[in-house]
Amino acid sequence: MNVTPYDRAQIVERAKASKTNTPRYCQLWTRGICGSPSAGDRDRDGDADAIDGWLSEPAKYRHTDRNPPAGVPVAYGGSANGHRAISLGGGMIRSTDAGGAGKVATVPLDWPERTWGLTYLGWSDTCDGWLIPTPPPPPPPKPEPLSREQKVKVVRRQARRADAAGHPGWAARLLRWAEQIGRRK
Repeated sequence: MNVTPYDRAQIVERAKASKTNTPRYCQLWTRGICGSPSAGDRDRDGDADAIDGWLSEPAKYRHTDRNPPAGVPVAYGGSANGHRAISLGGGMIRSTDAGGAGKVATVPLDWPERTWGLTYLGWSDTCDGWLIPTPPPPPPPKPEPLSREQKVKVVRRQARRADAAGHPGWAARLLRWAEQIGRRK
């Protein structure tokens, strides 16, 4: 399966940065934010609109609950062309024309229903059939450096293990090293 060039976190940032749109071209805007190509005219009504975008999503990647994660497209029906927007998570979306014709705005998930009379269809893990990756996990935190006392304990423990394994010379060296570490300021 093809993957969008942007992960969900990047899609949210791109959507938030977008301020204007060409009126009535929500599907084009959504695809542009996600970086996916057109799915084409799936319903053969003469244009590649939001309904075609929703129809292009594989069934296993479509969800009808009202809890879309941040960075995925949401879809609405109830009109000839439907509507698509980007979820910001927490029940909010970034939508074209929501701030007025040609103005992108952040509104609640149910805003297109209440304002434009549309019907919520759901959200998808894909945009026009291209899988949207989740962002990579953050790197693990760097471990705190050991204190002088902790270093001495570790070296003494290694000395005991060396002695128990039959390496008294190595154990003696490790004990001298532990003493040097303990004297450092």
